Amino acid sequence: MAKNVYGKKKTTRNILIAVIAALVIAAAIFLAVALQKDSAGLNCFQRSATAVSADGVKASIGEYKVMFDAVSSNYGNTTLNDEQIKNLQEYCANEIIKQKIYQKEAKALGLSLTEEQIAACEKSADNHIASIEKSYADSLIQNGTYSKTAFDKQMDSFFQRLGMSRSAYRAFLRENAESEYYRHEILDYYAENSSIDENMLVDFYRKTVEEGMTTKDADGHETSTYADGAFWNYMTMYQIGYMESPMLYVPEGFIYIDFIQLEKDNAKDLEEIIEKVKSGEMTFDELMESEENKDPFKGFLPAPYPIAENDHSALFKENEVFLKASLLNVGEIDSYVCEAVENEDGTTTVTAYLFRRAEGTMCYDGDHGVIKMDWFPGVHESVLEQYNLEQWLADLKIEDAVYAYKGAIG
Repeated sequence: MAKNVYGKKKTTRNILIAVIAALVIAAAIFLAVALQKDSAGLNCFQRSATAVSADGVKASIGEYKVMFDAVSSNYGNTTLNDEQIKNLQEYCANEIIKQKIYQKEAKALGLSLTEEQIAACEKSADNHIASIEKSYADSLIQNGTYSKTAFDKQMDSFFQRLGMSRSAYRAFLRENAESEYYRHEILDYYAENSSIDENMLVDFYRKTVEEGMTTKDADGHETSTYADGAFWNYMTMYQIGYMESPMLYVPEGFIYIDFIQLEKDNAKDLEEIIEKVKSGEMTFDELMESEENKDPFKGFLPAPYPIAENDHSALFKENEVFLKASLLNVGEIDSYVCEAVENEDGTTTVTAYLFRRAEGTMCYDGDHGVIKMDWFPGVHESVLEQYNLEQWLADLKIEDAVYAYKGAIG
């Protein structure tokens, strides 16, 4: 009997020794992997440290690093000074924590994604990784060195430098896509349920825009941030969806016009239409609303349009048009017929502009200054988002490690 008990104790002891040994080996393997450094020289523990926090959520150094590398890659070989790098670091820190906040706030409001949206996020993550894998495979094939072993080694090296496993990177990409959906869910929710006083929102909007209209130097001297051509460059980018809003103020020196663009295959037909308007046979407003008007901003930007001597190229390139318009009194009409242009198909196009001097109605305080918040589609919603973000980011904390990491541009 004693022998059996001894045997059982021995067996149990051997099992415990084996388990302990396995745990020690597992821990050693974990530490070996965890202490492997990525392309920035960071190990697993360093990558897991907090980079930025706000509103009760936080993002890790590893997540921030991936965001920073992705954004900074757009600068190519451009050399950035210390201030520009700092601005880029803070921008990326803000973007990565905002994604966490959108997810948290959406869930707090009881918002969720549809099955289709979740599937789209999964697909987006898979497509991104697939494109990376394809680029590595294509490179190996072109070099004549492709093999499954070589490919796997390349991908292992990529994810090791990235500081994330394939599954972790996929989850990161999926969450990024989900955050954008949550952002729009939140925007839609507050568009219908906002309890924010509208006057308070307008004050916030005006203050925010006014702060961006000028910059101060070290001595406190203010200078305008406006650059020639910026208004209509912003407008073009906004129209095609590259920007969420256009320039939200009109600098001093701009004048306003109601605008018509006509196109025919000969100047004679254009001159006949212009004469009808000037003689009163056809009204300016009638023609402006007709299909004859090829104004590229018709139906998108409410008239009248602000233009300046060096800021009108999205409407017309000929500065003579501006000079003629600047000499008009409010309500007066003038025109300009351009030179004929030969098209690739052998046809000819002649363009003419009719313009009527007008009073500016888009700004709160006359002809220049901050543009009314509801003048452009989507701006009101964007301002509401910024207002909420300011509350959510009130306790924003960016750790020193964010400023220490400069990636390939440091």
